[in-house]
Amino acid sequence: MSLFELTPRKALVVAPHADDEVLGAGGLIARLSASGWQIHVLYATISGYPSMVLGDVSRTEARIAEVEAATKVLGVAGYEALFRGEGNHLRLDAVPQAELIQFIEAGLMRVRPFLAVIPCFGHYHQDHRAVAQACVAALRPAPAARLPFVPVVLAYGHGAAGWGGAPFEFRPTVFVDISQVIEIKMKAMACYASQLCDAPHLRSPDKIRRFSESWGNSAGVAHAEPFECTRLAVL
Repeated sequence: MSLFELTPRKALVVAPHADDEVLGAGGLIARLSASGWQIHVLYATISGYPSMVLGDVSRTEARIAEVEAATKVLGVAGYEALFRGEGNHLRLDAVPQAELIQFIEAGLMRVRPFLAVIPCFGHYHQDHRAVAQACVAALRPAPAARLPFVPVVLAYGHGAAGWGGAPFEFRPTVFVDISQVIEIKMKAMACYASQLCDAPHLRSPDKIRRFSESWGNSAGVAHAEPFECTRLAVL
């Protein structure tokens, strides 16, 4: 049976920043949505900020509008943000872990997902590592506890996977064929105009597309998204 045919069809996607859900799992989200799944996204931060790459300043209001547009393209049922504004953006490593964990736990209680999609540990960005650590705590295996048990947990990677060597490594074991939805992913990414860069930057449309082509080689398909399987419980 395909993942997309499983029930109950609910997924929770956790993103450190607005755009990470598309970069890491936009194709998976599009496929789940097309298969009738209900997808919710938790953003740790949605914030404008001065860009070191683009040399401009984005505004929080504009970033929220980008989120609204991108989630609509992907067919996301709803989203929530822990922080809006620059207060904690790029500073999630300084936020108490308990605060991040409680935010994710609250999302788990509301959604009660079968599938959770989280950032991987092997990222050079401090915000990603902080959120990944909080996800593992929130998703701890406690089937009999007050929190819902999530049978499938996948962790998405990033374009600079492996940069810096261990511990900044990404070792995917699950590949999702997104060949039929690559244009939806690219359309959703285009909604994040404030985050797109010119080639050869990793956040350029060309490199984003080539990233999926490269991982497609590992799965024998045209385009794929890679994931580390953090948990697969056969119930």
